[in-house]
Parts: sequence; C-alpha cells; structure tokens
Amino acid sequence: MMKFFISLFVLAASLWAKEIAYTDEVVSLYLNKDDTKVTGRLLPTNAFEILKSDKDRVLIKLNGYVNPKSPSVIYFNDSQRIIVAAFSKNTKLNFLQKTAGKNGKWDKVSLEVWADKKDFAKDNKKMLSYAKDLFANNCGICHALHPEKEFTANAWPAVFRSMADRTGIDKKDRWLVIQYLQKNAKDFKAK
Repeated sequence: MMKFFISLFVLAASLWAKEIAYTDEVVSLYLNKDDTKVTGRLLPTNAFEILKSDKDRVLIKLNGYVNPKSPSVIYFNDSQRIIVAAFSKNTKLNFLQKTAGKNGKWDKVSLEVWADKKDFAKDNKKMLSYAKDLFANNCGICHALHPEKEFTANAWPAVFRSMADRTGIDKKDRWLVIQYLQKNAKDFKAK
C-alpha cells in the first residue's frame, strides 16, 4: 500500500514539475506557433521552461530582466548585458509578468514564445565545460590566455569578438563561448 502512495505522489509531482531546459546553440524564436518569420533568438546556456510541444516547435517560458530603454532584449540579471533572448526592435512583446525595477535596476519579466524544437539539455554543465575548453584551447594561441575574471561581463563580448576570427572556434559556438565568459566574469552576479 505504501508503494502505491509513493508511486501516486511521484506521478502527481511529475505532472506539476517544470521541464527546465538549456540549449548549446542559438535558437530561433516566434511569437506564434505557425509563424514563418523569426522574431527573436534565444542564446545558449540560459534556462527556459518547456510548456508545450507541437510538431517542430515548443512553447517556452523565458524569465529575465528588461532595460526599459531597450525592451526588445531580455537579460540574465538586472544590471548586466548578458543576453538571454533578443527580438527585432519592432516586435511587440506581451510579457506575462513585469515587475518594475527599483534604484536603477531593470524590470523583471516573464514571456512565453515559440521556439524551434531541438535536442535540449537538462542542465548547462556540459555546454559550459565545452565552452571553457574552446576558450582555453583557442584563445591563448596568439597571446597568453586571458583569465575569465580579467574582464567584466559587459566587456567580454567586445573583447572576444575582436579576436574571434583569428581562432578555430566555429561561428555557431561563438555565443556559447561569450556566455561562458560573461557568466565567469569578475563582476558576474547570479540572479
């Protein structure tokens, strides 16, 4: 009888459990399930919740922060330019939740959008490890390897892009490396 209740509890918990996922590549985003025009991009290593699956698309929920001066970009935290997702400037985003930031902090938001279905990961540990290896094996060829903590989260994208073409890092992996560097920067702050 006890096994029955435990099984029932596990089943019930799984029905209400969030399916959190991560991607190791840039993923196209759409406002509606049947849209053919891409309206945004989800960047690697950021958590999102899969709400529904339908053929080649999934409905996902993104959480993050929006700078009121740039409402088409969702950021990882409330003061650094670590991008979770970016949308075309003219895209009207209908946030499920929007809590105004205080003392210069950005607004906390939640958004549901459709994404191309991929083989998403359950965590981002392997992709961050892969990004670290790409960085370590490619970014110290011409000069001494810069420590991840040498630059700020906001500075890393420009520093990396200025040298990326001289590395063996594929273009499809560059945002992965940038996200790794930003999330290991000297001033990185988690949510």
